Amino acid sequence: MARCLFRIGLMVLLGAVGPAVAADGPPPITKVEIGANREFRVNGEPMFPIMAWLQGAEKFPLVRECGMNTVAGYWPGSSNTKDAGEFLELVKEAGFYGVMPFDKQLKGDPGLLGYIHDDEPDLPHLVSDAEIIPAESLKVNARTPLWKLVDGVTHSWSVLDPLEGASVTIKLKKPVTVEKLAVWLTISSGLSAAKEVSFATEGKEILRATLEDKKGRQEFALSGPVTLKDLTLTVHAIHRKESQWGSIGEIEGFDAAGNDVLASPPRNEPRSTPETTLEHYRAIKAADPSRPVFMTLTGNLHPHFDKWTDTQRNELYPQFIQASDVVGYDIYPIYGWNKPEWIYLVHDATSLLTSLAGNRPVYAWIETSRGGQWTGELERQKEVKPEHIRAEVWMAICGGATSIGYFTHIWKPRFDSFGAPEENRKALREINDQITRLAPAILANGADRRVSIRAEGEVKLAVLAKQHEGDVWLFAVNYDERLPRAEAVVSVEGLEAGQTVTVVDEERTVRSEAGAFRDVFEPLAVHIYRVSPSR
Repeated sequence: MARCLFRIGLMVLLGAVGPAVAADGPPPITKVEIGANREFRVNGEPMFPIMAWLQGAEKFPLVRECGMNTVAGYWPGSSNTKDAGEFLELVKEAGFYGVMPFDKQLKGDPGLLGYIHDDEPDLPHLVSDAEIIPAESLKVNARTPLWKLVDGVTHSWSVLDPLEGASVTIKLKKPVTVEKLAVWLTISSGLSAAKEVSFATEGKEILRATLEDKKGRQEFALSGPVTLKDLTLTVHAIHRKESQWGSIGEIEGFDAAGNDVLASPPRNEPRSTPETTLEHYRAIKAADPSRPVFMTLTGNLHPHFDKWTDTQRNELYPQFIQASDVVGYDIYPIYGWNKPEWIYLVHDATSLLTSLAGNRPVYAWIETSRGGQWTGELERQKEVKPEHIRAEVWMAICGGATSIGYFTHIWKPRFDSFGAPEENRKALREINDQITRLAPAILANGADRRVSIRAEGEVKLAVLAKQHEGDVWLFAVNYDERLPRAEAVVSVEGLEAGQTVTVVDEERTVRSEAGAFRDVFEPLAVHIYRVSPSR
């Protein structure tokens, strides 16, 4: 779900190596660096951040229960605190590091892991060049902006409240000549509709018409061509029903060729421009260059969502990334869209962002439950299960993530900022504990030999190959949304026949053939292998 659920995020990072959380909290931070493998290095030691979103102090026990070690973000008044500095003290007292919105008083704080931009600067919103001026008596509904009267979309609408006596003026960029005018009404049970309307330009009436209480275009010819630079619609009488307000879908003005010369289609623009975001980043780094700056983008960086053209994506995202030291994104296939068949996007979006990020650490926000506000009634929402969470985490890691985040908020049946059910919290703990133990291998150098994975039927399989303490570590996931069972062949350059390959945390081994070994991947399965040198 690439939608902004909160403007300022709060992340929870699970430390892995080196500065792991002890009972009395993590060691004070003296230095935060980004290593050659895009890993965090705290006081010179590697650390794998695993994140959770926007938690207050009352949720810190659950954060701890799920194996997390750093709280990030702050909103004014959170946990009854007066400012970010006071909140960071609570974070440290609970044994966490903090990733916070920039505040100059935090500079050099030993609990501060990094700063974070306002959330999702790339979130698209529609803007229009149309200038529509309401009469003083009209109440403007921000959810239905008046530019929708001329957006070229007849099924969108603008609310006029009160409808009777409503008047709006369309200001045009340049003069146009019209021969016909048309109105599309919004017809709904109990909704009043315009009946008697007039059109005027420069104070002179050019048309008065009676509208029927019906859907569709209602078109009227003028007495002759009229050239105008402004057009005022006034509602003199209404088809009165229960409401005093009503809405109009579209106002059209046609020239001699039949073109709607009033139409001003909207366009998408990001919530914050790359230039503004980069300016904010530079201000943070000038004030405190010692801490990295995080940025969470929407899933719209992936062409699947079709919010930007290819040209727009290719221009926007490299610019946004320049305004960060650590970059992530959010896609919630089930929680946000009720579409488990989109689960593969977690892998593909991570891989895409990794390819754009250069040496920056990349993170992905992972869904943890149903209960979203955008996917209909709770009973119709599909469950986010432990196997989904585990697969998505390893999709992201195999796609290049050196940090993971969890989104735990629910709105249904009631709001809870940490609404993951018990079985999912158990899964979170298991996943996070495994990442913690294996972080030295996950964050190590790439393997010194070629590795690949394949299966018949073009099943979507991914593998990450690392070299650690003389062994080759392979992290593999079946991320195919069709949920196939795959008999995979994992090719490892130089692997000798008859070698024993350890399947980590599964109490089993597999035997190799020359240059490869085979294993079965159930739907969404994750397997981790350790290949030791032949002896």
